[in-house]
Amino acid sequence: MQDEYPRCRLQMTVSWGDCDAAGITYYARYFDWFTNGRMQLLKNYGLPYMSTFHRRNINMVALEAGCRYSRSLYPEETVELETILVTLTRTRIRFEYMIHKDDGSVAARGFTVHACVDERGKPFDLKKRYPELWEKMNSLFNGKYRDSAC
Repeated sequence: MQDEYPRCRLQMTVSWGDCDAAGITYYARYFDWFTNGRMQLLKNYGLPYMSTFHRRNINMVALEAGCRYSRSLYPEETVELETILVTLTRTRIRFEYMIHKDDGSVAARGFTVHACVDERGKPFDLKKRYPELWEKMNSLFNGKYRDSAC
């Protein structure tokens, strides 16, 4: 993950509810955390998800998701979730995530890829349907992303 990409960091404390019966963070819980990271990153850049996307019937559905778990996490452990927007096209957005333990080691690395779809679930080109939003996003993220539809 590179430094020039938009990013945010969230401090979190692992709760007992995040864990399985063995007291280790349940693998699927990481994806909930990734959602929190995405929403916070967008909010930090003036694009709160609900008002900017959801209420306009712009849904970012997951096309792909993955996570590599390196170290276990336990209740009451403080961790930092780093979220980075690495790809933005007119129809897709990709985020990458790292969860750091207090000692700085990486507990997990993950990613999600999303498509913009309307209320019927039909994909669309963000620049064509919402040109003002596309321009705002592109300028906020320094215009570094491809202006392509794929």
